[in-house]
Amino acid sequence: MDEREARITSRAKIAWLVAALLLAVGSYQLNNTMIAPANPLIIKELGSDTATVGLAQTLFLIVGAISAIIVTRISDWTGRRRALMFSLAALVVGNLIAATAPNIGFYLAGRTISGLCGAVFAFAFLILHDVLELKTFSRALAVIAAVKAGLGGGEAVLSGIIVDHLGYRAVFWTMLAFTLVALVVCRFAVPEKVTSKPQRIDWAGSALIAGGLTGISLALSQGGKWGWLSAPTLLVLLVGVVLLVAFPFAERRAASPLMRPSELRSRNAWPLLSANVLILAGAFGATGFVLPLLAQNAGAGFGMTATESALLYVMPVSLVGFAFAPIAGSVAPRIGWRSILLGGLAVTVVAMIVLAAASHSPMIAFLMTLVLGAFYTGMVLTALDGLGVLLASKDEPGALTGFNTAAFGIGASLGVAITGGAITSSQMNGAPTHGGYVLALWICAGLVVAGSLFALLIPKRGVGIVDEQVPAGEAEQRVA
Repeated sequence: MDEREARITSRAKIAWLVAALLLAVGSYQLNNTMIAPANPLIIKELGSDTATVGLAQTLFLIVGAISAIIVTRISDWTGRRRALMFSLAALVVGNLIAATAPNIGFYLAGRTISGLCGAVFAFAFLILHDVLELKTFSRALAVIAAVKAGLGGGEAVLSGIIVDHLGYRAVFWTMLAFTLVALVVCRFAVPEKVTSKPQRIDWAGSALIAGGLTGISLALSQGGKWGWLSAPTLLVLLVGVVLLVAFPFAERRAASPLMRPSELRSRNAWPLLSANVLILAGAFGATGFVLPLLAQNAGAGFGMTATESALLYVMPVSLVGFAFAPIAGSVAPRIGWRSILLGGLAVTVVAMIVLAAASHSPMIAFLMTLVLGAFYTGMVLTALDGLGVLLASKDEPGALTGFNTAAFGIGASLGVAITGGAITSSQMNGAPTHGGYVLALWICAGLVVAGSLFALLIPKRGVGIVDEQVPAGEAEQRVA
């Protein structure tokens, strides 16, 4: 059957598909954001400590990044829907174990298994690209991508209410029920598609990428506890780096690599992945880590409560981004995703510089949060997701899309680690200083600038980027 004949054009079917995928990515997002309010009670009831419970979230994110790379690639020949069902089923099992965990060991196991759902965003984007026309795909992708910024903070508020009245286990039962609904709806709403013939799993490459990401992530997340220059931190970091360096060499000899070395070296891949990591490190480091700390610090910051900080500096980023992402998706087919990315970055860089230069002003910080919500969350993040699909090779689209999805988590972890180190290094008498926060914000601005330079190297036309609204071969889709 001609590929264009398989496109979904019925508005009702499109709405049903997008709703199903929203449930799927929402299941992941809830597991990423509803846990924090429950952590104090988890520590108390399971007899644990902050570091161990924090490790549970680290494991969730590490496994999620690994899953995004490996499982997304495998979905090229097993089918998207089947892989999506596997990810959601793993999330159900993980939530079940966490909800019934008799001790911290079982809880850690549950959160680790839940991390296998880390590829759901990649699946959602690829499924939309498989079955929708270009204009419809761009708009639908923007709606799905907006969920990455969170659900406006409402899920954290709901989690707090559940914890206060029903206990922390009820949070996991709630997420489990939500995921079960997503699992059933996706089973009937998501069409199946296989893009390549069955292949052998690249076990060597999978082991190297998994070990490398685990080593680097553990070093970044636990470095503050172990000591940034301690032997364990440096050893784990070194092992992670060595494994990642070995990865492309192993891929050269693999029969079915996670990503072909030629694609990894192409300008379709490395500029996008580099830009993604650096931009996320800078922008998320500022909005998701430094700014809330600055706002709540009474001595060196604004002296706000946690609620005030969330209302002024956390919720606007996701709420405004959720409103602007569909606009970016509507405009992208006319001017190109690359133009959306570069335009959003131009404003984001200015906002980051103003935020760092005027970090003494709560009002300016709030205004810059609104700007970043519109241009960073709404435009930049959406464009990075779109390019991750559109720049992928036509015969193995899961490769680049999976790596690009993993880059989000890697960048966010890197941003928290770097800015946390900057704040800690500037402490006086064991307390953070305003200068430390300023230094961290300038570092964040520099990271976004560096990411923007890589973004300029993203090609205007990419391999396999075909305008799907005309017969193949007649025109290339514009990503410029």
